[in-house]
Amino acid sequence: MRVPQPPADGATIAMYNLALALLPGAEVRVLALNPDKHFVDVAALKGDFVKRTAMEAVPHRLRVTALGALRNLFSNRSYNIQRFESTVFEKKLTEILKSGNYDIVQLEGLFLTPYLEAIRRSSDARVVLRAHNVEHVIWQRLASASQNPLKRSYLKLLASRMKKEELAACSAMDAIVPITPVDRDLLVSLGCHVPMQVVPVGIDVTAYPEPGPPGKEITLFHLGSMDWMPNIEGVDWFLDRVLPLLVEQVPGVRVFLAGKRMPDRIMRRADKNLVVNERIADARAFMQDKEVMIVPLLSGGGMRVKIIEGMAAGKAIVSTPVGAEGINYEAGRNILIGESPEAFCHALVQLCRTPASCFHIGREARKLAETVYDNKVLGRGLLAFYRKLIENSG
Repeated sequence: MRVPQPPADGATIAMYNLALALLPGAEVRVLALNPDKHFVDVAALKGDFVKRTAMEAVPHRLRVTALGALRNLFSNRSYNIQRFESTVFEKKLTEILKSGNYDIVQLEGLFLTPYLEAIRRSSDARVVLRAHNVEHVIWQRLASASQNPLKRSYLKLLASRMKKEELAACSAMDAIVPITPVDRDLLVSLGCHVPMQVVPVGIDVTAYPEPGPPGKEITLFHLGSMDWMPNIEGVDWFLDRVLPLLVEQVPGVRVFLAGKRMPDRIMRRADKNLVVNERIADARAFMQDKEVMIVPLLSGGGMRVKIIEGMAAGKAIVSTPVGAEGINYEAGRNILIGESPEAFCHALVQLCRTPASCFHIGREARKLAETVYDNKVLGRGLLAFYRKLIENSG
């Protein structure tokens, strides 16, 4: 769906890490759309990932336009999906498929499913959708949370159209690889009965140093791309409804926010308890000297990669139920969960006042990352599923 390198956000981390996990047992070739919104100069990338995957990228104009959205209103298509259609990309994809003998074509996300017909024409490969989310659910949740009647109506329309196209696309696949059991069960309940294998986002836990005991001052942080609507919604909720409660009880608390495309209104926010950064050079370095990760998501779907990274780094994490959805956690042991502003604040106060609990929860979180989300184990499992899929297809 996008150029997976550098792995800088949830989507690119998920794609990059799975490609690495598959490489020991398979030949992997990557063709990516390179949208203007997330453009990457592939020629300037360092390391051998591009060479090992023969990666190519096709530039694509993706930005939402008023005229495009207006025209779409008079169709029955999902504007969210339609924006990813590119004749140049389709031509390149067809060229690659016809020039090689591929067993599996793995589509990274719903937005590449419009190319299914071209794949079928060009190859006998099994086509698999790696479902990063059940996308229409995100838009349903955004619609439900909107206070603006006009916006809510438009979001409901987008969700309805996306649901129709998403379910049709899923049923047309040879297999689906959901990231969470929650998404798998939802797809089955909606009538999708193709073979499925749940493969969560994997990471190299050894790349994250084990943390030592925290100091006396506990600092909080949120790390996430601020061009994704659920992140914007969640951070606004935290700043407006949770932070004031927290400051009342822990006046000196410090909260660090970081993420690309940080809204100006947050950058300009005058708050002595808040430190805002738009871009950071190294996510692991940013996390290393902070103790508590906050994940205040109210909408969204799939699995939050940043939580797995935080767990690998041994951070105590406070999340909403939606934010932690799809992760095999035990609330109170390796993560704290708060659904209301008051419950979220209570969890943070507990951690700020008892540094030992930060260390204990962070240590248990790292154990979970080591045993459940190891990249090598997940890669072997997916390759076994693909071999079976190929054998059964005759």
